[in-house]
Amino acid sequence: MSLSTLLIAHFRKWTVAAVFLLLLLAISLTRGQAAKSLAVDIGGEEYRIELATTPEARARGLMFREHVDPHGGMLLVYGSDGDHRIWMKNVPIALRVYWIDSSFEVISAQRLPPCAMNPCPVYAAPGASRYVLELADREHELRPGDRISGLGSLLP
Repeated sequence: MSLSTLLIAHFRKWTVAAVFLLLLLAISLTRGQAAKSLAVDIGGEEYRIELATTPEARARGLMFREHVDPHGGMLLVYGSDGDHRIWMKNVPIALRVYWIDSSFEVISAQRLPPCAMNPCPVYAAPGASRYVLELADREHELRPGDRISGLGSLLP
């Protein structure tokens, strides 16, 4: 094998390794980025809520989270009112879930346990919703019929 062939072979190995390392770095940086979030007042308490505005983010929801802050959670934002169902696949903790219509009124509230069967049950509200709010499993000052004021001005 000539010296130039040997150098080219080593260069290719190092190039592939460098590209692989850069890809791993990009993935880890992307995972480390904080999701878009907003502060919401619920029952006089401030909550820090992550926004899930894309189909991928809504599908992922709070999967694989071992803990949700007592004043934290996620708001699944849909483009229009509809029958927005969720399930607890790969969610190892119980959640309090609230379906909210386009006027920011809570239309349904449910405590959802982690999925223990295959397939996982699917949960829905009795009517059309625009948002689904997933919070930590504790009592919140939020009931069907309540309105979350100021939320509309905070959403993208």
